[in-house]
Amino acid sequence: MRHFSLMIALAFVLLGFSRPAHANCMIIDQLDKLHILQTRLANNPDTALFRVDIRQLRTISSTISNRSTLEAVTGNAIMGKGASFVRFLQNTQNLLQGSSLDDPYSVRSHFTRAARQNLQDIGGYLTDLRCTDTQIEVDQARAAAAPARGNSDAEDLEEVAEAIREVVQEVFQWRTLLIVAIFAIVISTAVPLIQRWLILRLRRAKRHNTNYATQYRWEERAINGMLMDINCYGTKLRHEAGNPLSKGNDVDICLEGDWISGTIMWSNVHYSGVKFSETIDLTQVHAICIAEEGNFETQNGAPKDAVS
Repeated sequence: MRHFSLMIALAFVLLGFSRPAHANCMIIDQLDKLHILQTRLANNPDTALFRVDIRQLRTISSTISNRSTLEAVTGNAIMGKGASFVRFLQNTQNLLQGSSLDDPYSVRSHFTRAARQNLQDIGGYLTDLRCTDTQIEVDQARAAAAPARGNSDAEDLEEVAEAIREVVQEVFQWRTLLIVAIFAIVISTAVPLIQRWLILRLRRAKRHNTNYATQYRWEERAINGMLMDINCYGTKLRHEAGNPLSKGNDVDICLEGDWISGTIMWSNVHYSGVKFSETIDLTQVHAICIAEEGNFETQNGAPKDAVS
């Protein structure tokens, strides 16, 4: 169970993880354009701008990656706005794959309820993320002045090392450590309670063999019967010979002087399965088993050898 708690805590760390903020207004501006184009296509693709919109979508989407998007919106790919933007980019690719420049209506099938909801979510996020023209120009100038990235093994290793450093910094932030501590406390408190509940449920479901002579009421008659086994949820009743009970009917069974209502779940020539309308206590189950072990001439108002 300790290993399970550790795995849950680690998953929580990953879910709560987000990359450090890299306010990239140039990427956000490109995302905004993708949103505007797709919203226009969703509303009415059959316009003179259809081919231009599709070509622009292809051009813009080819310059944006999931990673750069997550950095720009300060999110993660697992949950929240980061996951919505990743889905938005995937929806864009799906739209382009299914579209034809010669048929504006080829994009109609793409805009399902889920795709439209994603567009609406992205529009809400962009309201807060949208940059001014000046901020966009600054980031464009910074990107133009940045040296071109190579693809050597050394540079790839440096990029991996930088990503690892960022993860370590995020994991050891006080916010993340506090979340893990709180989650660990919740798990350590909840696990014993869940274990106890599972044990109690198993005990309640365990069937106890018995030969408990009793009476049951069915169709306004009090009839002698015998309980063959019992648990907190129901019992196996040996009913009146030659008079089987009907499945789905209600029946009352006398247990230690109390009448317990139930429903016939199955029935054959000799026996019927009864599900109690309300669960009975384990103490009552044990009392019935103990009473059956006693040497009495009668039990529960019925002859000990009832329905023999």
